[in-house]
Amino acid sequence: MKIDIRDNIKEVTKQLSRVQKKQIPFAAMLTLNDVAFMARKELRKQAEKKFENPIPFTLNGFQVVRAKKSNLTSIVFIESKRYEYMKFEVFGGTRMPKARAIVVPTSKMAVNKYGNMTKNKIKTLLGKDNVFSKTINGKPGIWQQNKDRSMTRLASYKDNAPYKPIFHFDKIVKGIVNSKINAVFEKRIREGLASAR
Repeated sequence: MKIDIRDNIKEVTKQLSRVQKKQIPFAAMLTLNDVAFMARKELRKQAEKKFENPIPFTLNGFQVVRAKKSNLTSIVFIESKRYEYMKFEVFGGTRMPKARAIVVPTSKMAVNKYGNMTKNKIKTLLGKDNVFSKTINGKPGIWQQNKDRSMTRLASYKDNAPYKPIFHFDKIVKGIVNSKINAVFEKRIREGLASAR
């Protein structure tokens, strides 16, 4: 999402002299970057609230492209590798498997502290003599044979995974922009004018 403060600049700088207006591009650049990083901080905060124990990889995926004096645009975005899965949380939709199926752990599966099951975990499990990838009673998945010969399903296979949008990226960023940008720009322009005297 791009942040644009042209309307704010026009309002705040109406009464400035020609000399004072020379400070505008630098103050605008600092403002854009200040607010962009405020937005990134808020995105991390909201992600920690919305997702159950999110992994650091996800939280670190919110990135900023800084504005420059020659290009007064700052961009807040989700890094591409995180976007591959975060887009479903932001926009909703149906996730399709990259391979044959989506592996979904059951309550019988030991997961990491973030509630996830890694690819290495699956590979390790399927390397055991008592763990199998098969369909039992019409239920495909990863099964473990117990000592009493009974079977426990550790994970199920899904053809797709539907998502509803629960992480409102644009709304979060716009909320920070609307609530912070005027005050930040006024602060930065005052600093610029003070240094120009």
